[in-house]
Amino acid sequence: MLRAINNKLIRKNLTHNFRMIYFSRITLNSATQLLGLFLPIFLYQFLDFSLFWVIVYYLISDLLYASLVAVGCRQIMNRFGIKRSLQLSVFFGAAFYAVFFLINHYIAPHNQLVEGYQLWWLAPTIFFSLFFRLTHWIPFHTNVAKLTERHIRASQLSFMEATMMALGAVMPIVGGLALEYLGYSTLFFLAVSIYLISLIPFSQLPQVKEKFSWTYRETWRHFLSKKMRGSVLAYAGDGAENVVGSIIWPIFIWQLLSGNYLQVGAISSVIILATIVLQIMVGNLIDNLPSRRWLRYGTVLYSFGWVLKALINSAFQVFLFSTYHNLSRVFARTSFDALNYDIAADQGHYVDEYTVIREMAIVFGKALMCIFIILISPFLALRYLFLVAALASLLMSLLKPDQLVDN
Repeated sequence: MLRAINNKLIRKNLTHNFRMIYFSRITLNSATQLLGLFLPIFLYQFLDFSLFWVIVYYLISDLLYASLVAVGCRQIMNRFGIKRSLQLSVFFGAAFYAVFFLINHYIAPHNQLVEGYQLWWLAPTIFFSLFFRLTHWIPFHTNVAKLTERHIRASQLSFMEATMMALGAVMPIVGGLALEYLGYSTLFFLAVSIYLISLIPFSQLPQVKEKFSWTYRETWRHFLSKKMRGSVLAYAGDGAENVVGSIIWPIFIWQLLSGNYLQVGAISSVIILATIVLQIMVGNLIDNLPSRRWLRYGTVLYSFGWVLKALINSAFQVFLFSTYHNLSRVFARTSFDALNYDIAADQGHYVDEYTVIREMAIVFGKALMCIFIILISPFLALRYLFLVAALASLLMSLLKPDQLVDN
């Protein structure tokens, strides 16, 4: 019975174009999952345990990307095309982790630098991160919107999300074991290798012919327009919440678990496994309500998960509350992503322009959250930032299906 359901799902969802999108996304996500928990911790240690400088690092990266994304589309994506831009992004992503490998191997062991000066050694990683994002995210999201079909898009994205969740159950403990016995250099080397492997599925993608047509001024006019305000706020909330989840949360649990990498990785893997089991048990529920309604309910449930995380004081509570939070994320994230790509696909030839607005809103949400953290972190414990993330995640429910750009 289960095999028949799986075969039906595969026949329905895994078209050739989606398979290439799927394998490229999963390959890159493997590297992200491997280092996702541990890269902010590495930065925290390298920058003399200064949360201020960690946030400054991410803030610089986000502000550069937000200010240059429209220019990047015109100068890179229009010139090289979507497929070649994605292939170029692989080398920038690999170079990003290669620089971290060199920093860990040659700089970190003999780090005698004045506090804050270490940021200069991280400048090349900001450069490669910027060019990875400029060459990757707009082409990737444009491909997803153009190469997936509306009537099966939600199930395709759900399948991709489930696979990334399964990777999330394996990669953190692999990363924790590698750090415990081999060190950061091994993780960075593995990330470089995984990125280069992703060239294979990227080379099999068809060429999607889209050109970014807006000028820099037009892009900002659309971004600031009243018509796009709901979408901008929704994506900004997504970006703001992501900062707390990807930077503050790993440092928080690392501190709570007394700096034990293996425990950090193991408990993260167990949380994902428990989430997968619960998702299977309640998975059919999401089919009984429209995605827009699930988005409203899911964001409320997901927001409450951040409130629970603010109460954590033990490893068991990390497991219990994070399992609930991840399960609620399944419903919120799948609905949000499906609606996002539906809206993007409805833009016609303006799909890449709409995607630029989306990226700008996400990154500005991240930047605003970084600035807020810098201002309040000297006065409040990290756990109180989870309450701010709870409020930010509620903004995701503002995304509406009729958000067409003013062509």
